Amino acid sequence: ELSGKSLDDILGDDLTEEGRYNYGYALVIKKLWHLFDMEAWMRKVNNKRRIRFDWLSALELMIAERLNEPCSKLSNYNHQEEYIGFSDQKVDLQHFYRCLDLLSEEQDSLKKHLFNKQQSLFSQTLDVVFYDVTTLYFESQKEEEQSLRQKGYCKDGKAHKTHVVLGLLVDKLRNPITYQIYRGNTYEGKTMIGALKSLRKEYDIDEVVVVADSAMIDQANRDHIADSDGMTYIIGDRIKNLPRKVSEELLDPKNHKPIHSTTDKFSYSSVDYKGRKIFCTYSDKRARKDRHARQKLIEKAEKLLDKPSQLKQSKKRGAGRFIKQTVNEIYALDIDKIEADAKWDGFKAIATTTSLSIEEILNKYKNLYEVEHAFRALKSQLQIRPMYHWTNKRIEGHVAMCFMAYTFLNYLRNTTKLSQRQIVRSLDKMQLSKVKEKATDKDLYLRSKITEEQEKIIKTLKLEVPRDTTPQSVINQYFI
Repeated sequence: ELSGKSLDDILGDDLTEEGRYNYGYALVIKKLWHLFDMEAWMRKVNNKRRIRFDWLSALELMIAERLNEPCSKLSNYNHQEEYIGFSDQKVDLQHFYRCLDLLSEEQDSLKKHLFNKQQSLFSQTLDVVFYDVTTLYFESQKEEEQSLRQKGYCKDGKAHKTHVVLGLLVDKLRNPITYQIYRGNTYEGKTMIGALKSLRKEYDIDEVVVVADSAMIDQANRDHIADSDGMTYIIGDRIKNLPRKVSEELLDPKNHKPIHSTTDKFSYSSVDYKGRKIFCTYSDKRARKDRHARQKLIEKAEKLLDKPSQLKQSKKRGAGRFIKQTVNEIYALDIDKIEADAKWDGFKAIATTTSLSIEEILNKYKNLYEVEHAFRALKSQLQIRPMYHWTNKRIEGHVAMCFMAYTFLNYLRNTTKLSQRQIVRSLDKMQLSKVKEKATDKDLYLRSKITEEQEKIIKTLKLEVPRDTTPQSVINQYFI
């Protein structure tokens, strides 16, 4: 009576929650759709194909789920009602799978479209590309003759499972340029030529420096780049594989010149060899790391010596390479091999056909970690693997969808300066509660409080977000 309100008002029964939805992913994905002019790409696809299902909504939902909480396409179908701002009609399960088939057939045009739009959005010249490969495994051990899924060397340590090989080219901002998918038993060094041919054929570039690690060092790769106009390389080289006279010249301390731009003791030597210049760098920090890694292997080898039954199973790599077999099948540490291995501590070779200075070469080679970060985002944040698709089309479509999701996520990272985890966490917390007002029997949407990180995304993308309280009648206008 003193408050002047009824008992129902005091108890707070005038509003009841009808549902809670995420609006952040729809808002951001639709904005990115416009920024990357995906409507134009979809019109081209629609013009040459008779598509009779809502593949736009299916694709948007798969990308949202890939960013939010990566899961199966069946889960995509079951989770779609947790979002607001996508399709008003529920997308059929079969349409998610048909969308993957469509992405497989249009993957080349998709990659080219995304690349051209990235170049326009970032207004940068493609002068250096970083190339590396990884493996994506399946929850399957069964190989099929014509399938991309094959057993081979797996970088995830899943040798007993089938996988595919993924080659990826990125620029200095980690923007993905293009990718290629290879059968799981493909040697990674054999993938580089195909990727570079695709780069020259599909993309308008004048001069570019290709940066890759020593796994790409075979002669065919070097020859292909050398024979390509406007293309040079910076590739990790293997000192141990060079002729003894060349390696001794590179390792000789008398030939090393100091680099004073670093706090670490750092020096380099160089030789011209078979059409390329090889720089051999020495770092005290790297030497300490090499010694520590070898000591770990020696300790592991000593444990193996205490368990003779395991020695025959150990291979001549890792700790096994520091064990030798003497007469009468007696095993012991190979001191000569340990001392020989110490000879290479701290040394790293880089081969190049550029005319850049040693500082510029080292800086570009150091930035090779950009492609490693891209793989890390694809594997951990977007969980591109393990894969549960069996046909080549579905595999290619799944990778194309993840490639698109990564392109969007990396754009947000570059423009907002937030980490990928901060972006995903912020979008996840952008929620609307649908409530019913008993007095009027009308539905309203209550928006969650906007955080500092969310505000940065909103301002960067120039988004218009729902008000604190938004009527049901106007909510859809924010997602046009």
